[in-house]
Amino acid sequence: MKTSLAVALLVASFAATSVSHHISCRSPHIIFIIVDDMGWNDVSFHGSDQIPTPNIDALAYHGVILNQHYVQAVCTPSRAALMTSRYPVRIGMQGVPIYAAEPRGLPEGKILPQYLKELGYVTRAVGKWHLGYHRADLTPTYRGFDSHLGYWNGFVGYYDYILQAGNLNGYDLRRNMSTAWDLSGRYATDVFTEEAERLIGDHDTRKPLFLYLAHLAMHAGNPARLLEAPQEYISRFGYISDPNRRVYAGAMAKLDESVGRVVTALERRGMLENSVIVFSSDNGAPTIGEYPNWGSNYPFRGLKETLWEGGVRVASLVWSPLLQNTPRVSHQLMHVTDWLPTLYSAACGDVSSLPRDLDGVDQWEALVSGSLSRRSELLLNADEASETAAVRVGDWKLVIGTLQNGSLDGFFGASGREDAARTPPYDPEAVASSPCGRAVSLAVGAATPVDAMVRLRRDATVSCASNSSTPRCVPRSSYDACLFNLREDPCEQEGVVAGSQPLLKDFLLERLVALRTPWVRQADLLLQNSLADPAHFNNTWSPWTDCLWDYTDSFCNHV
Repeated sequence: MKTSLAVALLVASFAATSVSHHISCRSPHIIFIIVDDMGWNDVSFHGSDQIPTPNIDALAYHGVILNQHYVQAVCTPSRAALMTSRYPVRIGMQGVPIYAAEPRGLPEGKILPQYLKELGYVTRAVGKWHLGYHRADLTPTYRGFDSHLGYWNGFVGYYDYILQAGNLNGYDLRRNMSTAWDLSGRYATDVFTEEAERLIGDHDTRKPLFLYLAHLAMHAGNPARLLEAPQEYISRFGYISDPNRRVYAGAMAKLDESVGRVVTALERRGMLENSVIVFSSDNGAPTIGEYPNWGSNYPFRGLKETLWEGGVRVASLVWSPLLQNTPRVSHQLMHVTDWLPTLYSAACGDVSSLPRDLDGVDQWEALVSGSLSRRSELLLNADEASETAAVRVGDWKLVIGTLQNGSLDGFFGASGREDAARTPPYDPEAVASSPCGRAVSLAVGAATPVDAMVRLRRDATVSCASNSSTPRCVPRSSYDACLFNLREDPCEQEGVVAGSQPLLKDFLLERLVALRTPWVRQADLLLQNSLADPAHFNNTWSPWTDCLWDYTDSFCNHV
């Protein structure tokens, strides 16, 4: 009887909190900055001195550092999960990213910007899409965004916006549906930052803004020039001995500058004091591989594509004056699917009106107050094509199968200590005086003291008990599985063969199957190179399915 009464009181308390929240709610501006292929160790708030990121750190030290934030292992699935609040396995998007000439896209259904438009938001997309474009109705302005400046494919050159896909080459930069020829030759991070600044500057502040800023940085570009940055920014990092890592640092410096410029633009318009800013990578860095970018997931195991922590646990934070008990480091579970219901709740929406089959969890109250997260488990993926899968329940993680004969199962990337003798020491004062530092301290009415920054940085730094670079447990096939207690072994150095603990293995397998159900089989890979060839469309990547039916549409660039 006492237990039933306690449960009833708890439910009533949650209900009262929810009603109070929506009665007093004022829809905030939402700025979601997603970075492409950035490593865990590539932001300085995680403990490395090698690449200073003062603007990003300023958001982190005045907000909430999300130290247990998980995503999918590659681009398209992560973005699909963000937009739909569904595990990719539920919508057939659990496999490889969409190829340039592949007739595939995000399935029909309401997605994040459409939910927010119903709440009165103006919705803007800048940068990468990568959720399909072989038909025009798959592109951003047909899926709920009021405007889009960016590219439809997975990556382009940082200056020329050319995507090379095998023997096919084409320009991929669009202003809504029109080709943005005028921006060729300008650095992508600057182009997207300036568009974000313009949108903020022109915004009618009587309406809430949802700005989705999806950078090309830090993804590798075309094989001839995998990563690019202005030389003056690269030259700042002469103390880094690896020339490729030096270019990466220059690109990160431009990205950090971008964050500062966007936050300053919000402050200038008087929008910052009622904004929610999310910053996250879409997956881990591909330090090596077909398209390496020399990012670092240190100290985690694995890379982009893998289900090791280095592939799916990413640098992430949220900042807002609406958050309480800040700054802090959150060690509670969060998944990329959570952002749709979480932001919908922050935007004064009634989360109970959302579809019941969403996989995401409303984390807004937990983020605001620091209360317990409502998430205790998550599906990292279940890919029937690669025969890999992983699930996390509490502190336990089960990993099944491997990729590329286990060549990606080790530890990669710079620790930041390679050139320690020449690397300048971390400077919290530079964080405080950065454009972001000045703007957010004004918005919240107080600046985080330097000693508190040092403490937060220490709390956000992951350390491993073992110094071994050789993992103990490696699942060599889909019949092999490894178990890890991530509280004791966050870097997955130890682990045990799952068969040695059959009861725990069976329990985690049961949860994996439950979380992946219902399951939608991914489509077989189909490339339509001859149909999608940009040569048909004035050397631009265009919605070829529509254009081959009716080439008179202006977006076909038919000549």
